[in-house]
Amino acid sequence: MDHRMELAFAYLEKNEHGMMELLKNLVSIEGPSSDREAIERLAAHLDTYCDALGMERQIHHFEKAGPTFAAWTTPQTTSPEKKPILLLGHMDTVHPVGKFGDDPFIVKGDRVYGPGVYDMKGGDVIALFVLRALNAVGYEDRQIKLVLTGDEEVAHAFSYGEAGKLVEQYASGCEAAFNLESGGANGEVTVRRQGGAIIRIKVTGKAAHAGKDPQKGASAILQAARMITEIEIRSKFGYLTFNCGRISGGSGANVIPDSCEFSIGLRYAANAQYEEAIAFLRDLCEHVTVPGTSCTMEQNGYYPAMEMIDGAGDLLSLYQKSCRLLGEPIPQGIQQGGCSDSAFATRIGIPALCSLGIQGGEAHSVDEYAIPSSLLVQCKKLVATILSM
Repeated sequence: MDHRMELAFAYLEKNEHGMMELLKNLVSIEGPSSDREAIERLAAHLDTYCDALGMERQIHHFEKAGPTFAAWTTPQTTSPEKKPILLLGHMDTVHPVGKFGDDPFIVKGDRVYGPGVYDMKGGDVIALFVLRALNAVGYEDRQIKLVLTGDEEVAHAFSYGEAGKLVEQYASGCEAAFNLESGGANGEVTVRRQGGAIIRIKVTGKAAHAGKDPQKGASAILQAARMITEIEIRSKFGYLTFNCGRISGGSGANVIPDSCEFSIGLRYAANAQYEEAIAFLRDLCEHVTVPGTSCTMEQNGYYPAMEMIDGAGDLLSLYQKSCRLLGEPIPQGIQQGGCSDSAFATRIGIPALCSLGIQGGEAHSVDEYAIPSSLLVQCKKLVATILSM
């Protein structure tokens, strides 16, 4: 075993209690996606933390979204051919502040409970302690970048996609990306993820009295209903799916509705299928079948699909080798349906591994939990992988 690896492991073992303390601190600073100021407080806390590690930092602020926090090391001896490494995560969670009571962090046996403890405050802790361990052994082989977004749970809709663009910006030129998203129960590593987008379609018609002059109206709801039927039948599970999950419109049963809008959740296994879906929806909007109506569409959230690009297989093999070194089960590379920021890295050709975070379960529910004993081993796996690159 590499001497630096031994020292890094010893450092992590000595500071295992500190991991738990940091987890408690981060969970206690609640930050739902809709609460920009709460996520600002969390970013400020992380800024202080990374400053103590001697890292350069920048907080990217948005008008309606929580910030994206970025930090990076400034090694003195990095050679040009050794490209940077990117650590990814997010700070936002899904529950309103206060839903878990005055003390949101609860320890019960070998589990801890709280908002975002599994998705993904535990992963943020791992990323920070990986940085601490590498710093402790004087690692300067490659620059390490850390990027934590603030509106990941809403597909970066609140930042109008700008947070995703920042991930691509920091990923550009990197050797690899490691996302500390919530880990699998058996240590599985995610190498593929579906992409997702939220599309809102607005239909405009013409109002009229439904009893006296119905022929003078143009029903926006009728046009929307025809479109929804045609959209839903295009779904093919595992390939490209459309879910018309929300609809509103009209003003009363005695009025021909002059407006209707509905939202569609898209899921796609590859980015080419997203383009296919957008082309289909745009054509549908341009060719209405109810005379007197018209349609517009807009995108309210977007994630590319995380595809297994060149280099991802080698990266997975290196991570598996680190697990074998530690005597841990050899993780399989799997595909998941949920989206993550890893996809912004793979879209620009940077190989990535995802789901390297804390183990646990029940994400996004009031029963969400994490297994704190997994913090140490997950840290060791990633430290070993980076030192082996």
